[in-house]
Amino acid sequence: MTEIFIKELYLLSFGKFEDKKIIFDRDFNLIYGKNESGKSTITAFIEGILYGFDEGKNRKSFSKKKEIYKPKLSYKYAGYGIFSKDGRDIKVTRNFEDGSYTMIDLSTNKEIQGKKSNINFPGEYLLGINYSLYKSYLSNFQSQKDDPKARENLLERLVNEDIDYNFSANKALEILDDRENKIGSDRAYTKVFYKTRLEIEELENKLYEIGGLKKTYRFDFEKLNKNKDELTNCKLRYDKLKKACDAYKNNRASENYRDYSKWTQHLYDINTKISDYQDVYGLDEKYLENLENEAKQAKNKSYFTNKWEFFSLIMICLGLGFFVNKYFYILAMALALTYFILLSKDKSVNNGEDLYDKYNKTRARYLRYKSLREEKDKVEEVIKILEKQDIKDSSLTNFDLDLDDFDIVKSEEDLDRMLEEISSLNKEIASQEKDLLRIEDKIKDELDLVERLNFLKKKFSDLEKTKKAILLSKNIIRQIVKENPSDFRRLNNRISSIIKEISKNAYESIVFDEKLRAKIRTSEGYYMALDQLSTGFFDQLNFALKLSLNEEVFADIFMIYDDAFINYDRQRLRNALFFLLDSSSKRQVIYFSCHEREKEIFDAEEIKINYIDVEDV
Repeated sequence: MTEIFIKELYLLSFGKFEDKKIIFDRDFNLIYGKNESGKSTITAFIEGILYGFDEGKNRKSFSKKKEIYKPKLSYKYAGYGIFSKDGRDIKVTRNFEDGSYTMIDLSTNKEIQGKKSNINFPGEYLLGINYSLYKSYLSNFQSQKDDPKARENLLERLVNEDIDYNFSANKALEILDDRENKIGSDRAYTKVFYKTRLEIEELENKLYEIGGLKKTYRFDFEKLNKNKDELTNCKLRYDKLKKACDAYKNNRASENYRDYSKWTQHLYDINTKISDYQDVYGLDEKYLENLENEAKQAKNKSYFTNKWEFFSLIMICLGLGFFVNKYFYILAMALALTYFILLSKDKSVNNGEDLYDKYNKTRARYLRYKSLREEKDKVEEVIKILEKQDIKDSSLTNFDLDLDDFDIVKSEEDLDRMLEEISSLNKEIASQEKDLLRIEDKIKDELDLVERLNFLKKKFSDLEKTKKAILLSKNIIRQIVKENPSDFRRLNNRISSIIKEISKNAYESIVFDEKLRAKIRTSEGYYMALDQLSTGFFDQLNFALKLSLNEEVFADIFMIYDDAFINYDRQRLRNALFFLLDSSSKRQVIYFSCHEREKEIFDAEEIKINYIDVEDV
């Protein structure tokens, strides 16, 4: 009983088809259509529903295929298929524009979850094989191109994501060894395995260093914030004390202003008084000393101090001359003459007295002037001192300060100390910020490094898995060759049976040597190498090999043939169809043809099949 087969296809908009539905039987389905009628489009639709047109590394081929079947007259590009698997109907809907899909189990009406990035998931889930195997062995069984290497490729391909089956154990081991060599090992310094591991170690060291730097960064950042807080507090204390000192100085400046005003007014009064002593401007002690000496000399020259006494003496002499002797007249005349002489000299005596009086007055004024000058000098000295201090015509600011207990000297020393502390904190903060910037510059790439590290770890893990898979594959191949030659004999027998039937006994069997190289045995008993085969027989061998592989490996999955026997004559075609018909009793066969020969053969034998004409779809 067929376990996996296609029940229904619905082409919403795909290639030339719009809103078309195709119903399949679970056994043999013959789909007829002329060239360019859309047979290959239906084949591509099945492939796209299952695998989304992903052809692996060949991105150009993928893009081209997507564009080939893109509808020209519709913005839609989608459809669905219903597949039966172990009695469950599963609906796969695909948007071919972006490759997205949904899978619904129609028996439970629940969605089957898959990794959306894996557009191959529906095919891998339903069929259990990847796209490469599907493309090579379940679908599109057209004859190979007539290429010298095409015949060898039939038996010289190895199963992996990029190439087909290879039944040569030595070739398989050679390919696996080559892939293992390209990956390298811990000692192959130039290969990807070693380079990847080395880069992982380097990145881990960098990230470890960054981890340490981040711890340092957090500690330094906290210390920086602490220093900034301390700087703020220090500035606040400084500003508060500075205001107190300024308030104190403002008060002192106001007192100085009042003193300054008082002393400048006093200076003005002194200058006013000094202006009254202009007569003694420029005098000095030497001048007064000389003036005093002149006054004393003038006073010493006075020979006659009382003129009335001298006049009385003359009168007595005249009386005596009249009454006593005439000689007294002569004496009186001499006294008179002397009197007049002395009288003329007495004017000098008066001048001496005036000079002495002038000296006394001048000295008194000079001494007063000198006293005023000395007082002026003292006042000016006081004013100079006041001018060197703050002088403000302002009242004390509204600041709560006990001026009597305020120590301005200590406060200004504290201000200087605070300024030094602020300067030191600023320098330390600047240095810390510079260090933090340096650390930030090193740790800024952490996310990129982590992303790169994760990528490399995944890559390295994949490389390790690949190396293990290669090792396992090599061991399995060696084990198969060594312990299970019967598997190859069974495959040989199956292929030989098909070859013998199709070739009408012209070729008896196919034989593999110890290196799994194929040789064909003719009915006459001699062997032929692959390069000695005709193109027609090579196509028959290709069909026999793939059919045998399907029976051996993919016995529960549907098969699709698209003009697979176009080069067969009618008898060989009949034989091949009967092989497929026998196979369809166990699995679904979908056969596309552009000829009517297939239908005619089935009709002649009155064999009922599901016949579909593309024109009627």
